[in-house]
Amino acid sequence: MDALLHYDRELFFALNHGLNHPLLDPLMWLITSLGLGWVQMLLVLTAWGVWEWRRRGTLTPAPSSTQWERKVSSPLSHAMGEGGWGGEGDDETPLLPRCEKGAGGDGFRSGFKTLFLPALLAFVGSGLTAQLIKRMVPRLRPSNLPDAIVAPDERIFHNSFPSGHTTTAFALAFWVFLLTRSTRYRFWGYGALLLAGLVGLSRIYRGVHYPSDVIAGAAIGVLWGAIAYFTLNARRVPDPPAAVSTPDSASVSPRD
Repeated sequence: MDALLHYDRELFFALNHGLNHPLLDPLMWLITSLGLGWVQMLLVLTAWGVWEWRRRGTLTPAPSSTQWERKVSSPLSHAMGEGGWGGEGDDETPLLPRCEKGAGGDGFRSGFKTLFLPALLAFVGSGLTAQLIKRMVPRLRPSNLPDAIVAPDERIFHNSFPSGHTTTAFALAFWVFLLTRSTRYRFWGYGALLLAGLVGLSRIYRGVHYPSDVIAGAAIGVLWGAIAYFTLNARRVPDPPAAVSTPDSASVSPRD
């Protein structure tokens, strides 16, 4: 354990000192701000608003029985249609029935259940887990070290393990990755994971977390991102509507 703590501190100084540059200071401040809870929820609400605006922009017909037989690659593609954000599929017909424009019907519920609720679960679950562990593991932050380079606005010295910014950032990022991985928008998932990694790096750069704090936060976040996706997004595709069969002519009795 002492050896791990030693390497953890050495890696902290390698990143905290090695990357330090005046030109990076404002960039790292901006990146670390993406780990703030209110910023993350603002991004979620913005994405939800864009989702609803795009979905309500076009009226679409109810799906035929043959459309239900089409392979759905993921819950996101099922909610969006194969073409993406409420757009058109390969044959110009979306997969999901849509509500009338301006009505708070199917489109509203789909956006709420597909985006907001899973994101909220990932955010709240990961954040509470991180705060609980912080209270159980009273680790001092590296900002207490005399040689650490600490950002002037980071006046934090206790409850270092794990990194809360990194935890919630990875929870949302991994959920986005799972949600988009089989769609044409999968680059959003890779971009979200990259930003989450940079959030963790920024916490080391700004002198308030050890690398082990960031790694633990990322692991917790990935876990909650997966929980949110597999409990609220990765659901079985609804059964197709039952076809109305025409009675067999042989079974119909002639009228007297």
